[in-house]
Amino acid sequence: MTNRPRARAGTPRWQAATEIEEALLKAVQNKSRREYLRILATADLFHYVPKDYQDKHGSRAYFPTEDIHGGSLCIVVRTAGERLPRRAQFVAVRTSLPELEAVWPGSRYTLHVNPGTPAFMRLTASALDRRRWRKTAAEATASLPTDSRPTRLLTKYTGPRTGPLAHALACGAHLSVANGVLWNEIGDVYDSYGNEVKTLREWWGTTTAHEWQEQMDALLSGTNSPPEPQFVLDVRQQLALETEGRVDTELWRRTCTAVLANLEAPAEVERTVQELIGRVLRYEARFRADGLLPPDGFVRSAVGYDYGRAVGFARWGLSARLCPFSAAEEAVLRAGELCREAYRSWEDFSAGYALGRVLRFDTEEFGQWYTKVLDPHLILTKDEESPWRTIPWNSTSTV
Repeated sequence: MTNRPRARAGTPRWQAATEIEEALLKAVQNKSRREYLRILATADLFHYVPKDYQDKHGSRAYFPTEDIHGGSLCIVVRTAGERLPRRAQFVAVRTSLPELEAVWPGSRYTLHVNPGTPAFMRLTASALDRRRWRKTAAEATASLPTDSRPTRLLTKYTGPRTGPLAHALACGAHLSVANGVLWNEIGDVYDSYGNEVKTLREWWGTTTAHEWQEQMDALLSGTNSPPEPQFVLDVRQQLALETEGRVDTELWRRTCTAVLANLEAPAEVERTVQELIGRVLRYEARFRADGLLPPDGFVRSAVGYDYGRAVGFARWGLSARLCPFSAAEEAVLRAGELCREAYRSWEDFSAGYALGRVLRFDTEEFGQWYTKVLDPHLILTKDEESPWRTIPWNSTSTV
């Protein structure tokens, strides 16, 4: 494990916020510009743009410049752990070393990374320098997927890592790991202001504070997802309690039919439920084969999919400036409480979250809707620094 700088009690001291800043600091100390570039090539970089400009122009390139001594100009970027505190008129926009190289305004500008910190480096940007950026980025990312960002566990060492808030944020870690963003932060942005605005608009039909609250209420009540998956799982769970053993599939099917008949449900609901039982069984078999469930395990509830997404949705709303910090934090904490009530362990919760996701979007193709939950599950259950390994499921400590 890396030895991290720690602040002494009562003594202000810079601390690397994430493994990225740690690695950059080491490169600075070793005076290795090549290693520094290699790290930047695989990291998200952020620059700050006037909110009005971003709202009007979206992703159109805009890099505010700053004067430095000698009359030259620099462009400032920061890594995820060094993003600035929230400012009303400016928003964080994600970029990357290759994107900077492609739109660089000219050789008279220099690139300043994380100014004001020990991990700072000033990079010249001549045509030769920028070719080196492009080559380094190509080499560093050659093994990474081209259609998405790398799946990774990224912890903010200066963020919450114990207690109810950390536990609740870890309930949203499927998405954080899949998206390669910090899992334990409620800050200015989740990923990038423009991306959050677009995600909420296109995927959630949410553009106002009122719409954000409506969607959040649905997630926290477990009613954002269709009701049929939870219905069939509830029936099986009740049968399991009554029989104290594994539930026979035919008994499960007959019981669902009987309950629906008592409810006078339409025939098409009966057909949907019977088809759904088959899908649940097939997904559970795949889960066992891939390590999402133990050999004799089954999913008790799928409501974790709504609760887990509520954590991300709270952070997206804060990032898109549709809610205040207090509302986002309250929603995250409530989601964590609901997860503890519904599940017995991180693994139990993860299997429920995964089943809710694939039943909603995957059609037994086992494509990205599946792999983007399986890969985070494996990382979160195996990585020694994962919150699922360091935070007890039933932890309520505020330390």
